[in-house]
Amino acid sequence: FEAKKEVLTNESKSETVFEEAKSKSLNDKLTRGINIGLNDRIAFEKKLFGGSSDDFNRVLSQLNTFDSFDEVNGFINDFVKPDYNNWEGKEEYENRFLEIVEKKFN
Repeated sequence: FEAKKEVLTNESKSETVFEEAKSKSLNDKLTRGINIGLNDRIAFEKKLFGGSSDDFNRVLSQLNTFDSFDEVNGFINDFVKPDYNNWEGKEEYENRFLEIVEKKFN
């Protein structure tokens, strides 16, 4: 009986360690990505992406794959903005969006 207790204790300790390692790696992934707060997310979806959260999330996922802000900027100008009337009249939101995205690469 005593030996079983020790084994159970060791198992629960290793599960705890595994869970901690798992959450650290998830946290690392999130920190390395582009972090956009809820208010900004809502504004960007509405103003820059025609109200589509799917489009916004798709673009964010793509932006997270680039290695430099220059690549991101080129992609946004060549492929994203043309789908949304080049974000005409939405420069304030565009600047805020680009400012947040640029932080990932600094």
